[in-house]
Amino acid sequence: MRPYLWSPWETAAADPGRIAVIADEESVTFGELVAQADAFGRGLRALGLADGAVVATDVPTGPTFFALALAALRHGYGLFPVHPRLFDSAVAAGLLSALAAAVHVSDRAPAGLPCPVVRPDRLAHAGAGAPGAPGASTPPRAGYLAFTTSGTTGDPQAVARARPPRSYKGVAVDPRSGAGPDRGAHLMANPTYHLGTLGPALYALQAGSAVVVQRDWSPERFAELVDRHRADSAFLSPDRLLEVVQAGIAPRHRPAVVFHGGDACPPMVKREAIELLGPVLHEYYGTSQSVITEITTEEWLRHPGSVGRPLPGIRVEILRDGRPVAAGELGEITVRLRAADEGAVVPTGDVGFLDPEGYLSVIGRAERPELLDRARLEHEIRLLPGVSDAAVLAGPESVCFVETRRGLEADPAPAVRAAAARLGLGVPAVLCHPAGTLPRTPSGKIRRAALAAPAPAPAPAPAAAAGAGDIG
Repeated sequence: MRPYLWSPWETAAADPGRIAVIADEESVTFGELVAQADAFGRGLRALGLADGAVVATDVPTGPTFFALALAALRHGYGLFPVHPRLFDSAVAAGLLSALAAAVHVSDRAPAGLPCPVVRPDRLAHAGAGAPGAPGASTPPRAGYLAFTTSGTTGDPQAVARARPPRSYKGVAVDPRSGAGPDRGAHLMANPTYHLGTLGPALYALQAGSAVVVQRDWSPERFAELVDRHRADSAFLSPDRLLEVVQAGIAPRHRPAVVFHGGDACPPMVKREAIELLGPVLHEYYGTSQSVITEITTEEWLRHPGSVGRPLPGIRVEILRDGRPVAAGELGEITVRLRAADEGAVVPTGDVGFLDPEGYLSVIGRAERPELLDRARLEHEIRLLPGVSDAAVLAGPESVCFVETRRGLEADPAPAVRAAAARLGLGVPAVLCHPAGTLPRTPSGKIRRAALAAPAPAPAPAPAAAAGAGDIG
């Protein structure tokens, strides 16, 4: 079947009683979801927001959140989800200022923000008497999404995706995605606000599938929800994929596709995941701006360790000292999001190489050229038997933080030091931890800043921003 355009409004018209979103005890149908989305869109216009204005939110992923996301996409606004924990300090205010957010939609009342705060119920009420959905004669350009970076090495940064040039039409339903009006649910097992975790869920919802949000994580609960809702697609970050493998628990109902991405997945872990879950793993690699590459299980078995080839229209180059390197040579991964655009080079901060067939392998982070050896050492450590993840902190004395699998008997420290010597590096300190115990970001990446820094003192409450206040 060829891809075709579809949207939640078409699902609502065809089957208004079809379940759209489930999160714990909350659930809504597609008919209810699009009605709430249009109410939110009318409410944003009633508040006087300009076309394309940024709407921030910390509403938990669930029915209200997805209605707000659809409102932004259809009515021409930018949705900027920000994790609630960032409002415990001044970080959130800085992020909202960076994108000039016009309003923050929240059930809470965070202080010190540079824009007004409105509760979701008051936003819907504000749109109750406003004009209906965008007129067919002059529909706005489609809205867009903005995200925060993972914040692995410091505070997260705000990144806005490009706004589409045309009005909202939905998504192209591809049978390979495991989503559609005739497919089962998508299980959102990492209910976070990053592109890698939110993207597959929002796509599945627009394609006509229900989204099941797993707010309480465990491998047992994951398998239970897949079976209960007969999910045809799901997303797992590498750390949660490892937990599923270690638990050895597979759903009785096999999804058509299990997406994973967001961080390095050791080849040994992925092989075990394929054996446990079947040939359904679909990995992708990207930045907060765009997905860059993807790879199916079948391709990965031919190119183990790769994250795939660039998507159509995207060009990947490996640079060292600003110059392209040959296939197989390491360097910084750079991206042109439009292959024909010779000027817009996006540095990723990642290190990797392309094989002769154009498949990309990512070996680690190296925001600066002098950190290339650190990335190479991390890659070598992840290939060691029994190792699930690693982070190397460079400095006068390198420190290797190594997560090890349950049941590992041999101490990996000698092999780590041997790898460092093989790469011409000094003898590092090696600190071993059980898998899953190093500090991580909500998207599953090791939070290097927390490894390097002492425990922070409680931050003082930020002062209220002048000119900002609550609406309703």
